[in-house]
Amino acid sequence: MRRIYLQLALIAILFPLNSFAQFTFSNGSNSLELGGYLVGFYQYRPQFSGDPKAGNYSKNTFDLDDARFNIKGYVKGGIKFEMEVNFADVIAFASNINDQTLVPLTEANLTYANPYLNVRAGYFKIPFSPSSLVDKIPSPYLGRATIASGTYFSRRDVGIMVFKDFWHQRINIMAGICSGNGELILIGQNDKNGKPEYFGRVELSSAYYRKEEIDKRDLALPLARIGADIRYNDKTVFSGDGTGVSVYNTGNVMTIDGKKLSYGADAAFMWHGFSAQFEMDWSKMIPTANSPFARQLALYNTKYFRNGGYLVQANYYSKLLRSAFSVRYDEFNPSDLSGVFETNGSTFRGSQQGSVTFAYNFFCLPYNLTIKLHYAYRLKQPDIMQKWKEDELRAGLQYTF
Repeated sequence: MRRIYLQLALIAILFPLNSFAQFTFSNGSNSLELGGYLVGFYQYRPQFSGDPKAGNYSKNTFDLDDARFNIKGYVKGGIKFEMEVNFADVIAFASNINDQTLVPLTEANLTYANPYLNVRAGYFKIPFSPSSLVDKIPSPYLGRATIASGTYFSRRDVGIMVFKDFWHQRINIMAGICSGNGELILIGQNDKNGKPEYFGRVELSSAYYRKEEIDKRDLALPLARIGADIRYNDKTVFSGDGTGVSVYNTGNVMTIDGKKLSYGADAAFMWHGFSAQFEMDWSKMIPTANSPFARQLALYNTKYFRNGGYLVQANYYSKLLRSAFSVRYDEFNPSDLSGVFETNGSTFRGSQQGSVTFAYNFFCLPYNLTIKLHYAYRLKQPDIMQKWKEDELRAGLQYTF
């Protein structure tokens, strides 16, 4: 019997074009699901006047962004397990093991589901930021907004989480504890103080709300959701884009020698093919007293700094055209200590990194093949009146199995 199951699994992997969804095997009490998806695209980034990367066209290329294989299992007694690997990141991560966005393992956890309290342990997505939690498949875009890209907060970690829903899944509450070192805990990177990170999220919706951004079901009744989340850690190591010995860059900071409090709020809506999302996330960082980073912040006459941003997104799905249209505005402030000093002399405006992104999806027959177009227009930073990054055109294919 095991040999038959293995042969069926190999057929499912090698011949996905004959499928319309994931493959499920069951013996009555236990079940196993196999699935995954492929995402590839061509990317073009036009250069602009004053571009620091002028003459470098290496980003204009084809890219295999995702080659994911997912295994889910359900065992009698309420035990669920999930494991997912993105094979597209295996080689890239091997060449740069300090980049948390390239860790190829994306899920590896066990869940005990019961009527009283659900418990999940292992490696999973932290319930912070709906734009981070949503998968790429139900999103119309070929790239996440800056605030949800995993460069200023870790999207996954190893830990334990409890969660419970009430009122027919209209209220969802999640809370847990994790290492606080994000994806890089998988290579053994841990802070010497051994302190964990704490997180929590609460959601309230008019009915059960799926983790998707497009209303492909053409809902007859309006569906709305609001949520809020929080996470807190206390570390001894500064990590991020500007790690230094005595001088630190306050842009895209993951952890500091001190306390980091992140918080966010969000709302979403769906009805008759229309859908919209709003989200804002911020972090406040307070370095340990008399640390090198605290002395650096003292030059700004402050004991803390913040980073974060927000996004607004609107979508429309046409069943007749088998198409989805979307526009998104997102803005990220890497540090409120950068940019131009305000006239009152008490605070900085920060450096606003804004983008307006347009997306078009065409759902082929079968629907598990999608053509995606994505264009990100970068806005000029108000303090220097220059784009913070090149515009970005992506044209790609997405296939699920």
